[in-house]
Amino acid sequence: MKRSTQLIALMAALAAGSASAAGTLAGTTIENTATASFEDPANAGTTLNSTSNTVQTVVLPKPDFDIVYTTSGIADGNTLTSTPVLTTGAVPGQVIETPYSLVNKGNTPLSIVLNADTTGSAAGATVKYYLVNTDGSRGAEIPAGSAVPVTADNPATTGVDEGIVKIVQVITLPTDPALITPTSVFGASPEGTVAGTAGADPLVTPGNGYASGTTVQEEGKAVDADLQFTRVTVYAPALDNNPNTNPGTPVDSAGNPLPPASVPPVTSVNVPTEVVGKVGDNTPVVSAPGYVTPAPTTPPATPSPVPGGATDPTPGGTPIATNVAGDEQIAYPIADTNATPDRVLFTNTLTNTGGATDKVQLFPALADGTPDPAYTFDPATGVFTNTTTGVTIRFLDPVTGEPIKVSVDPTNPTVAQYPTVTVPNGSTVVYRTEVTYPDANDSAPIAPVTVLIGADSLKDADLVSNSNTKNTILPPAAQFGDATGAQGAEATPAPIQTVNPNGVASGATSPDFTDATATFPMDVVNNGQYNDSYTLSGTVELTDAVTGIKTLYPVLYYAPDGSLLPRVSNDTASPDYNKFITPVVAPGTEYKPVAVIQVPAGTRTGDYTVTQNAVGNYSTIPMTDTNNIIRVAPAGSVAVAKFVAKAGVTAGSNPINTIDNPANYTATGANGARPGDNISYRIIGKNTYNTSVNGFFLSDTVPANTTLFSVALTPAPSKTIYRVNGGAWSTTAPTGLLAGTKVDVAVDADNNNLPDALAPGATLSADFIVTVN
Repeated sequence: MKRSTQLIALMAALAAGSASAAGTLAGTTIENTATASFEDPANAGTTLNSTSNTVQTVVLPKPDFDIVYTTSGIADGNTLTSTPVLTTGAVPGQVIETPYSLVNKGNTPLSIVLNADTTGSAAGATVKYYLVNTDGSRGAEIPAGSAVPVTADNPATTGVDEGIVKIVQVITLPTDPALITPTSVFGASPEGTVAGTAGADPLVTPGNGYASGTTVQEEGKAVDADLQFTRVTVYAPALDNNPNTNPGTPVDSAGNPLPPASVPPVTSVNVPTEVVGKVGDNTPVVSAPGYVTPAPTTPPATPSPVPGGATDPTPGGTPIATNVAGDEQIAYPIADTNATPDRVLFTNTLTNTGGATDKVQLFPALADGTPDPAYTFDPATGVFTNTTTGVTIRFLDPVTGEPIKVSVDPTNPTVAQYPTVTVPNGSTVVYRTEVTYPDANDSAPIAPVTVLIGADSLKDADLVSNSNTKNTILPPAAQFGDATGAQGAEATPAPIQTVNPNGVASGATSPDFTDATATFPMDVVNNGQYNDSYTLSGTVELTDAVTGIKTLYPVLYYAPDGSLLPRVSNDTASPDYNKFITPVVAPGTEYKPVAVIQVPAGTRTGDYTVTQNAVGNYSTIPMTDTNNIIRVAPAGSVAVAKFVAKAGVTAGSNPINTIDNPANYTATGANGARPGDNISYRIIGKNTYNTSVNGFFLSDTVPANTTLFSVALTPAPSKTIYRVNGGAWSTTAPTGLLAGTKVDVAVDADNNNLPDALAPGATLSADFIVTVN
């Protein structure tokens, strides 16, 4: 017998079990005839021979068999845990083939019954055996428990061992996630048995040499003592889904090397996490590790740091603070001026240290790693949509800016359902996460937008994320308006503050009606999700009662404790001098400043609308309140003075009742007149109210011992009307009236035969001349 080189090497340690060790084939008849040689007694010198009878011996069966690894140098007799034949990193549905040989080590044909021993293996895998064709291909399946005939090796032949039948064991791993996990261990060993067929008399019924009714294990050993396992361990994904980092070996979504410049560098950004605020500083930010998605290149470069589709629309980008330890990054967007949905673009990284290239699908996930059922996915557009919140998500390639596609590679261990990236071992894939969320207005309370991103390896059977990371958007919102008892600002009512412009100036606790200060309690409400402070400013245009000149006056803002809020600038010439800064207002809280306006004396009576503005110092949200009214009440009096002519008196030297005397008139100086002389009186009425007084006229009574000479307004208006003793008004100037007669005089410029109004600050003068009797 001449064995192949492979089998000789394989079975070197098992020579006793080879077919040649069993010797002559069973059933062979061994014949022997003896002879005797002698000198012929009758003929000296001649040799004669005598032949005996022929004796025959039949070679009986000497059975033995084994199953061994076809690959040389691997000893059998192991268990699932001790076998050196190991397949690692197997994936769901993977097929593991191991070649084995059925070896007839005896001298008689055997039928080896073949079964799979799966002691210690996880359930769910299928194990099958097949014959191997002469060309090495897989042949017919050997049904479990069926017998495979193996002839004995014929020592008379050379170049072939008839006592070997080659088979292949095929283990197919399950795809059901309930049956295969990264910790699953599968395995199997072919197990051969032979049923004995020899009778009691081996010469009569030699059979296969094994006693009839017995079942013999390989090499006659005990059950499970001579197995040859193949052990299969499952691939354990090692993925780390992270906020943006500074990866050393970045790749794009297809696994191609990516220039480091394509990843926004994590340096530092200013974000609104200031808690208290800095006095006089309207930038409520602190520095934190983070990045800003860079602006697009025009035209897009290849590869581009951020091509056209993968950009953040916020001017200057949105500052994003990274917290790798907490597996979260937080975006702090400023407000915009439209009601269209807002968009923030995150950069995420996914590192693979699993020992092999992995394909990973990305999706919005729940905390347990399963896909978030609130989102529906459209593979045609790559858009995940939360129909309840209106939030949409896209995962974008960092080079093209296009949505990452769902892998349709038929070699994937499991079928991809979501956008799929390829991550070589030891590399970090960079992907953009575009989050779009509703922005109907910047006033109403708004919740944070939190997206938990799952990354699920296609090399495991389940659809559960192997590593989650969180992208959070803290959107801004704020209200500014009149104070309310509950949290929130009131924009509907129009509070009215009545002031007396001639009263004293008060502060933030000014009473209504009695002073010259208008106060309006206000609310600044932070309805957003990050800390912010606010710059307040306001003006009111007041009209001077006398000149009619309109002047803008600033609104001053006081803290609830009555102290003036810090100004943006303490330079009185700066346009920011009358802008005031609130403390930092935490999300979901409000601040209650008091708007204060000092109304100057002489302001014309009437209603004046106050315009107030507030702007978020970080969020930039502009807010306006224009429904507060200052009502300036009438204030003042009408002063009347009467002077008598006296030569040499200087004007203003003898005032009375706040009215200056005209030149050559006195209010108190001694004077004299002879009978027949005229006494000239100057009567002056002055309106010191901050509004016109209607129906204004001057009156005087002819003194005793005199007769009215004349009465006239000075300077003379376009029309003067007169009235005597309360009678009817007339344009005829009275004269010659006797003592005790009352005379009224007025202006009638509108020709309605009634006295006209006297404007605020205006005077009316009348010359009343009588003759001494």
